[in-house]
Amino acid sequence: MSAVLEPPHEGRGQSDTPAQNATPAADPAVRLATSTGLKPIQRLTSDSRIDKIVPDSDAVTILHYSSVFARTFIRSDYNFCAAKISVARGGKVRALEIALRDAADWMRKATAWVERHNARALTFPSEQIELKVTRPLAGLLVRCLTQYDRLFTASMEAQLAEKITPQDRANILKNAEGRILHVRTVCIPDNDRYDGDGTIRDR
Repeated sequence: MSAVLEPPHEGRGQSDTPAQNATPAADPAVRLATSTGLKPIQRLTSDSRIDKIVPDSDAVTILHYSSVFARTFIRSDYNFCAAKISVARGGKVRALEIALRDAADWMRKATAWVERHNARALTFPSEQIELKVTRPLAGLLVRCLTQYDRLFTASMEAQLAEKITPQDRANILKNAEGRILHVRTVCIPDNDRYDGDGTIRDR
């Protein structure tokens, strides 16, 4: 699956995490054998924004995560995206569906490709947090974050087994991160900026 290993495409958003060019022994997931080392999330950004929303659902879910990217996105972007998803209408809903399903499908295929290397399974420490799911599409965003973290650990297992290179892993994760960050980008414009098919209008 050559597309998995391609350098990330420009325009999908930039990751908040640095490229992982280090050797396996230098990776944080290896150094932190008994703890994630991730700073606990005390408060999510935009919590007041999401509290003002009348959601389609009052469901909550527990998300487990091990990666810096997942923690950063959860803390800084999840509530913003969930609130925007909740009030999306018309073509913006279609644009969000396309972005989320593209991300979920890509990560499913990428994880399957990595797991075909049959690397030894390892146990990674994780954190957990309760998230509000305001609408089914917000649930799909949670699923994408869960898929990302599975890809994060599976690719580390493959790297440690020398089935893929550190640069291979960096490319895989950057591509995955770019797709999730693209969802955030789609959330930003107002509903009236989108045509019915999900394309965004020029100003």
